[in-house]
Amino acid sequence: MADDGRATRPDGRRGVEILTLPPGRDLPAETEKRIVDGLVLAMPGLRTRRLFTLRRDMLTQADYVVVGVDRERDRVVALLTSRWAELPSGRNCLHIMIQFVGDAYRNGVVFKESWAAHFTRLLADGRPFPEVIALKTYNPVVHRAMSAFSGHPDISLYPDLTGEDESRAALATEVAAALAPGAPFDPVRGVIPGIGRPLDLYRERPLSHVPGTNRYFAEHTEPGDRVLCLLHVPTQAGAHSILTALGVPLTSARC
Repeated sequence: MADDGRATRPDGRRGVEILTLPPGRDLPAETEKRIVDGLVLAMPGLRTRRLFTLRRDMLTQADYVVVGVDRERDRVVALLTSRWAELPSGRNCLHIMIQFVGDAYRNGVVFKESWAAHFTRLLADGRPFPEVIALKTYNPVVHRAMSAFSGHPDISLYPDLTGEDESRAALATEVAAALAPGAPFDPVRGVIPGIGRPLDLYRERPLSHVPGTNRYFAEHTEPGDRVLCLLHVPTQAGAHSILTALGVPLTSARC
């Protein structure tokens, strides 16, 4: 699998190489098939092939595609895709469509290196760091991963699970309307009900290391529901804190 020549990062964990690929609309059919085939093997706990049958757009409509390739097995074992979304307020919003890391490659550097390659490519394209980073998930581990970037005082996380989201409800509602047009949205809980496809994507819900986060997802979502999670990063200092944590050079960053 050839990359686009702009951001290749050796990972070092079991010989995984992180590659940025062309936008999803430009991916050859054989590359798309290889990505899906690899992820089906890497994540047996997910109905991955069914997901890409129903939601092929999560790959083909992506502006940014980053894969992790296990060179020893010649197999794709991780995928990160995102696209720019337009918000009526004019804020630039990055919609994370997929963040998958194969079962055997978690708790290592594949996740961090994938994000580093992603933002390196985004900045190399001359785009500003997004003020809003948003995704929809049924997985409490994803919310915990996002919370790791919210320690800077200029960065806010939604939902914060403490009941203090009133000030962010308007932004969350705006983002939900852009990412899931026409779908109902509960800004108090952050839940968009019934939009997940397939409904049984997860054979069982993953668990994070934080009981409170697991409890929140268990209490507020059923299979098919998705929690809207977002990071609001309105300042250059906040953006730089995320890039620094990922090891991305700040020289070309625009906020």
